[in-house]
Amino acid sequence: GMRKPVTYLILFQNNHELRGTGGFISAAGALTVSRGQIADLVTENAYDVFSDTLEYAAAPDAMQKYLKSKILVFRDANWSPDLPTSGRTAIQLYEQVRDAEIDGVVTVDLNAVELIVDALGGIEIEGVDEVITGANVVDIIKELWGNPLDTDATTNSNWSEWYDSRKDFVPVLAGAMLDRLETRDFNLMGLVSAGTKALDERSIQIWLDNPQAMTQFSAMGWDGALHPADGADYLALVDTNVGFNKVNAVVTREMRYTVTWPEDGDGPAQATAKITYAHPVAVPGHVCDDTPRYGDTYDDMIERCYFDYVRLYVPRNSRLISVDGVEEDSISSRRGEARTQVFTGYFIMRPGSVRTVTFTYELPENITEEGYRLIAQRQSGSGPLPLRLQIGDSPQERVFIEGNWLDWSNE
Repeated sequence: GMRKPVTYLILFQNNHELRGTGGFISAAGALTVSRGQIADLVTENAYDVFSDTLEYAAAPDAMQKYLKSKILVFRDANWSPDLPTSGRTAIQLYEQVRDAEIDGVVTVDLNAVELIVDALGGIEIEGVDEVITGANVVDIIKELWGNPLDTDATTNSNWSEWYDSRKDFVPVLAGAMLDRLETRDFNLMGLVSAGTKALDERSIQIWLDNPQAMTQFSAMGWDGALHPADGADYLALVDTNVGFNKVNAVVTREMRYTVTWPEDGDGPAQATAKITYAHPVAVPGHVCDDTPRYGDTYDDMIERCYFDYVRLYVPRNSRLISVDGVEEDSISSRRGEARTQVFTGYFIMRPGSVRTVTFTYELPENITEEGYRLIAQRQSGSGPLPLRLQIGDSPQERVFIEGNWLDWSNE
């Protein structure tokens, strides 16, 4: 933005409803930067980035099956967990509706909002009685979703007006944050630290149409891409909430990963990825229903079943043996993005329950015990991932992936 104005597409991702690159695209923003300064920010409901006069491509098969979406629209553009892939899709869908020229994509989730608001030292919004801080911003967002500003409409009263107003807080909150930035009345180093933490934790991701800049972002793990490495084992668990709810606010997951080689050393290794999901909110008598619907409050959408389309990204040419804990007709193996193989499954999980999903497969023969290396990536928006490793004859090890990835070797 120093030589000429540039415009970045901001994807506001709600990670309480996990999608490929981190969360459902709740809203979008066009951020224009000129001479190193923010010149303009226009935000809108992601549902509004649509035109019924345009032709849209067919949605991916799994999206058609589980989200019941026949066409690929902007709000579902981040189906792929690889941001360079999803980013290009989002730009194409945005540009054809808004007649804009976009230079890159930035994703922002609720964790990033907490970090940034905290670093700004609190902000104020007309109509909100308390100062908004990092500690309360998500609760206030929930409240403003259910009781929008400048209207008395709720989910139970004047539903149509509520529906049109439920995301009006997005431009108001974004504008208040920009106003706070312009005052310069905050700790700059604290803000830089918060931004860096958000990038390191994948709460903010960046993809630009600038190969030189992307080389640096990629090296730091800020590019939102899948990052398998030649000759290394690779593991990326990707969950997609296809139940039209917000249960990922409470659902936890952990993984046990085991790799064994034949005793005679002849043949490929066998890998087992065992994922345990826990939904801690018990709702007696609850009936699982994936019909798109809202609740009386935001939290009503947390107290529902988890409808999860799960993908496990592994090294290209891995061979799937079995998947347990998912519906039989949901199991598949295909080539994935960024030179990977991807295994899939789908399951429904009741509130207050625990579910285990196990993938068993053969790794390519070039992945040997001698010099073994594993790159395990954590899905953006998913929270820290506890991982228990048992690799060959190496001692069992427990790790905690809080950042973008784990780079582990037995040497």
